[in-house]
Amino acid sequence: MKVTAHRLFGHRHILREIQHVAPSAADLVTRNVRGRLPRVDIVLTTPQGMTELTVDTEIQTVGGKVTPQARRKAANRISWNDRRIFGKTVLAPKGAVLILINARRVNHGEQVAPTLVHELVHAVQFTRPGIADLLVAGLKNNFGIEPLSRRDVRRYEKQLKAHEDEAYRMEHRLTGQFNAYAA
Repeated sequence: MKVTAHRLFGHRHILREIQHVAPSAADLVTRNVRGRLPRVDIVLTTPQGMTELTVDTEIQTVGGKVTPQARRKAANRISWNDRRIFGKTVLAPKGAVLILINARRVNHGEQVAPTLVHELVHAVQFTRPGIADLLVAGLKNNFGIEPLSRRDVRRYEKQLKAHEDEAYRMEHRLTGQFNAYAA
């Protein structure tokens, strides 16, 4: 698990906290969530950096055949959300996962553990059977490469909601255990 910063000046205390907490959080998640933890890269960045890295990683994941218009549309669609969220988990090529942490939102040490646990739960979810294929199909739909039927879009959105619900449940359950576990 690699922890780095991207387009970030300052916030080194949060980067050090993430580097310190990430191995324990990963161990706690792998012990309590069904699935395995893939290769994970964690990046502390700004909201603009989150948008840039998300779009670049998603384009690599779908094979790189995206028009400039589709790229701009994707960046515009996700940039508003990236200013509001604490973190994001993005499927990367070759079964890897990129976890992006918003340095503007995660600005206190006590926000690091819940955010990491939540995003690591998503990383484990991505390794479950059929989920990576479903996510790639959703990305191809979003980039206009291979449109999904309405039924498949509903299935995709239902799966994303179920994953988000599970991640919040596990975040609340495991964050309480985290301090005792990490000690």
